[in-house]
Amino acid sequence: MNRTLLNSNNIYLNNKNFSNLNRFFSENPKSQQEEIVIDSETTENQPDNQYKDPLVNENEETDEAKVDEVRSNTTSHEYKAETKKLLDIVAKSLYTDSHVFIRELLSNASDALEKQRYQQLTGNDMTEGDPLQISVLTNEAKRQIIIQDTGIGMSREEMTDNLGTIARSGSKNFIKNLEDKEANTKDLEDGIIGQFGVGFYSAFIVGDTVEVYSKRNNDEDAHCWVSDGSGTFTVSKVNSFSLDRGTKIVIHLRPEYSNFSRKEEVEKIITKYSNFISHPIYLNGERSNKVVALWSRSKSEINEEDYKKFWEYISKSKVPYRYKLHLSADTPLIIKSILYIPSTHNEKMGMGQETMEVSLYSRKILIKENCTELLPSWLRFVKGVIDCEDLPMNISRENYQNSA
Repeated sequence: MNRTLLNSNNIYLNNKNFSNLNRFFSENPKSQQEEIVIDSETTENQPDNQYKDPLVNENEETDEAKVDEVRSNTTSHEYKAETKKLLDIVAKSLYTDSHVFIRELLSNASDALEKQRYQQLTGNDMTEGDPLQISVLTNEAKRQIIIQDTGIGMSREEMTDNLGTIARSGSKNFIKNLEDKEANTKDLEDGIIGQFGVGFYSAFIVGDTVEVYSKRNNDEDAHCWVSDGSGTFTVSKVNSFSLDRGTKIVIHLRPEYSNFSRKEEVEKIITKYSNFISHPIYLNGERSNKVVALWSRSKSEINEEDYKKFWEYISKSKVPYRYKLHLSADTPLIIKSILYIPSTHNEKMGMGQETMEVSLYSRKILIKENCTELLPSWLRFVKGVIDCEDLPMNISRENYQNSA
């Protein structure tokens, strides 16, 4: 057979011109005896046996014995971390705003109180002590902010383990230990806020030195943990402690963050983020969180006057609402919410488009104010609160992960 060219050119066939092949042969019957050159690089739909992956060796063994033979002399190692650098990342890069440290430390204090309350309810701690509460003290002269609670407290060993290990959650370990003993921890888990074990280190965003004093109810001595965030810390015994039990955190503020030693500044942050914590918060001796998280209570416990006061709080208006929806659901997600439909709105008066005022909470802690993703735009006149305990959040707890 003579090698000739079809139409004086080599024919390169791909999947686009295979359909024209029969028509070409019918019009050029002699060409059926001629050679056709096919470019394999442009052929997309050829049978599997016509293409061989150059990276695959068909004769190569893949069983476990072969793998063990290849991977000989194996040793195990642990990840290493430069502690100071890791602290810098956690304290200075994890959180968007510096004031978030107050929210984090108040959440930790609330968890300590919940653990102590559980011990009392289950009869594991029957000793008398200070009432369950959180106190925040500011000192402009010394450039300090102090946050203390009368919760379960920490022993010397717990201070070393919990505060000296980044990403170790003392609350999670507490619940796990109870579960190992087959204890019922449902109510305790509902009240626990902490998840990741990094919130405490947000104190180093604003503080050059952090002191932690703590004492458990059954311990004779209190202990003090001190660090400047450089990667080392000290733990020592304290001869006197002002609380029967609990934890006191003293933050020595850097000069550029001295505003957090002013009562007015701290009060705004507590009101915004931690106003609905279940336990009382006292700021320089005065009760700060006076509003109850109404959505977390049963409808049978709430009267119309309670709904009215809550509406006035979230709307900052005395104009009455038209309708309300108090919703509680436990499947597929645990969601509790109160939504109000106002009797009027600003758009009606030609004052521009309304801003949606439905805030997203998780376990009574604000996650996102005026969360526009919760409702469609045409419901932007609705006001209220939606609290989801099952919300998957990012590690800084300043936003939620993408989730249906």
